Order: sequence, then structure tokens, then C-alpha cells
Amino acid sequence: MSEMSNREEKAFDDAKAILSEHFDNWAIVVLDNSDSLTYDYTNYYIGKTLCRETLFEMNKDDLDIIWEDAEIEDEEEDGT
Repeated sequence: MSEMSNREEKAFDDAKAILSEHFDNWAIVVLDNSDSLTYDYTNYYIGKTLCRETLFEMNKDDLDIIWEDAEIEDEEEDGT
């Protein structure tokens, strides 16, 4: 894992604790502003499988993400 500040490390540990409380199998991956990658998972095979399946889902052609266009359209309809 990369060097994290105490605040970042606490947030990462809190996220792992919440996931562990609610799910048997989990993986968490974080990329900070300095492009440092931090990750953890239930175990190696779970982490590998979850990351592979996530990448597979993200590479599907039916993924449609609209970030700001919806907000702009809503504002235009409201007249703001």
C-alpha cells in the first residue's frame, strides 16, 4: 500500500470496517490526488475476481454515464 495521511488511513480503515460488517466478500480500491493506488480485499482470490468482474462490467458497451448534461438540462427546464 502507498503512503497515506492519518486522515486518509482512518477513512480507508472505516470503509473496510463497514464493508466487512455487511459483506462477506469485498474489495476496495482508492486512487488519491497524487496518483497513489491503495487497495485491500477479503482475500487474494476474492480481490482478483471482484476486480476482474468490475473491469468486465465497465468495458461493456451498454455503460452510459452522463455527468453534467443532466444537471444542465434540468436547470434549463427550470429556467435557472
